[in-house]
Amino acid sequence: MVEGRAPSSGAGTDASMTGQPAAPTRTRRGPIRSPAVVFGLMFAINALNYLDRLLVVAVGPTLKADFHLRDRDIGLLASAFVLIYTLAALPLGLIADRVARARVVAVGVAVWSLASIGTGLARGFAGLFAMRAGVGIGEASYYPAGTALLSAYFPLEQRARVMSRWQAGQLVGGALAFALSGVLLVTLGPSLGWRIAFLITGPPGLLLAYLMWRVADNPPHAPGESSAYARKPPALTEAAAGATAGDQAREALGRIRAVLSIRTVWLVIVLQAAINITATPAITFLPIYMRSSNGPFRLGMWQANAVIGVVVVAGGVSGAILGGYLADWLGRRVRGGRLLAAGVGFGLALPCYAVMLLSASLPLFVAAGTVAILALYIPAGPLTASLQDATPRALRATAVAVTLLLSHLLGDAWSPRVVGGISSAMHERSGTALLIVGLPTLAVATLVGVLGVTFYAREVAPERPPA
Repeated sequence: MVEGRAPSSGAGTDASMTGQPAAPTRTRRGPIRSPAVVFGLMFAINALNYLDRLLVVAVGPTLKADFHLRDRDIGLLASAFVLIYTLAALPLGLIADRVARARVVAVGVAVWSLASIGTGLARGFAGLFAMRAGVGIGEASYYPAGTALLSAYFPLEQRARVMSRWQAGQLVGGALAFALSGVLLVTLGPSLGWRIAFLITGPPGLLLAYLMWRVADNPPHAPGESSAYARKPPALTEAAAGATAGDQAREALGRIRAVLSIRTVWLVIVLQAAINITATPAITFLPIYMRSSNGPFRLGMWQANAVIGVVVVAGGVSGAILGGYLADWLGRRVRGGRLLAAGVGFGLALPCYAVMLLSASLPLFVAAGTVAILALYIPAGPLTASLQDATPRALRATAVAVTLLLSHLLGDAWSPRVVGGISSAMHERSGTALLIVGLPTLAVATLVGVLGVTFYAREVAPERPPA
C-alpha cells in the first residue's frame, strides 16, 4: 500500500505541470497476513508466556528462602495468580469477539511484559504478588483472542495439529525458564539471579507486541469451516444477536448462554480442569520436591532445574505434538476421536504419575515423569481444537474465555493452595500431597474423556461415519 501518492487531479499533477520535482512517496508495510508468519509469532508469544509464568516456579526454592515462605505460601501465590488470570479472561474474551483480536493479543503481551519487569524489581511478597497479578491480567487477554485468531487462519481439518504445535510453545518456554534461571542463579547468585531473569524477559515481549499489532485479524482467504465435520452450532439468543451499544450487559450474557448451551464446551471445561488440578501443582512443587530434605533426591539447585527441564522438554513437547496427530488420526476413524485422544492421554498419565512420585530412583523418576508429562499434554491440542470445532466463529474467543474461567475456578484456582496446605500439614512433604490430589483427579478425567466421546460426536460430527 503506497501512501502520499497524489491523485490524477491533485498536487502530483500540478507539480509535474510546473516542472517541480514530485514529492517523494512513503511506503507503509501492509498488515501481516501469512498463516505461517502468524503461527510463528503466536508460537513465540506462547513460549515467552510460559517462560515468564514458569520462572516463578523455577526460582520457587529461592523465593521461598528470600521471602521466608512455606509451601502453603507458594501455593497461595500460584492460586492467586491463576484466580486473577481467570477472572480477567472472561470480560477480555468478550471484548476479543468484538474488536481486532490481533490487537488484543498485542496489548496483552505488552502488559504482561511490563509486569514481568516489575516482578524483578519487587521488594517484598506484596510487591511480588501485585506484579504477578499484572502478568495474569496480560495473559488473560492473550489466550482467548489468540486461540480465535489461529482458528481464523487454519481450517478445521488442520486445527488439532496447529493447536498442538502452538501448545508445544508452552513447553519450550518452560524449558527456557528452568535453563535461564539455573544459569543466572549459579553465575550471579540466588538473590540477584532471579531478579535479572525477570528483567530480561520483558523487552522480547514488547517487540512481539509491536509485531502482533500489525497482524491482520483474518487471512486474505478465510479457511473453510468443515469438509470432514458437519458442525451445527446453536443459534445466538435474541439478546446476543440484537444487542445495541447501550445493552452490553445483555449481549454479554446472551453470548455466554449461547456458549454454555454447547455440551462439548462442558466436556472441555471438566477435562481442562482435571489438567489444571494435576499439572499446575506438579509444576509448582516439583522443583521444591527435588531439593527438599524430606524428599528422596535432595538435589542442588542446578541439578534440580536440569532434571525438571529435561522432563518438561522431552515429555511436554512430544506429548503436545503427539496429541494433535493422535486426535486427527482417531478423528478419521472414530466419531468424536479428538475427545477420545484426551481420554487416552489421561489414562496413560495415571500410572506414570504415581510411579514418578513413589519412586526413590532418580532414573525411574525421570523416565516416569517424562511419560507422565507427555501423557498430560496429549489432551492439550485436542481439547482446544474440540472447543473451536463446536463453537460458532463469532463466539470462539468468548468460548475460550468461559472455558478458562470455569476450568481454572474448578482446577488450579484452588489446587496449588490445597496441595501446599496438605504438604505443610505433613511437615513439607509435597510429593505425598501431589499424590493425594492428583491420582483421583486423573482417574475421573479418564472416565469423562472416554464416556464423553458420544456427546462430542453427536454435536460436532454427526454425519461423519467411521472409516
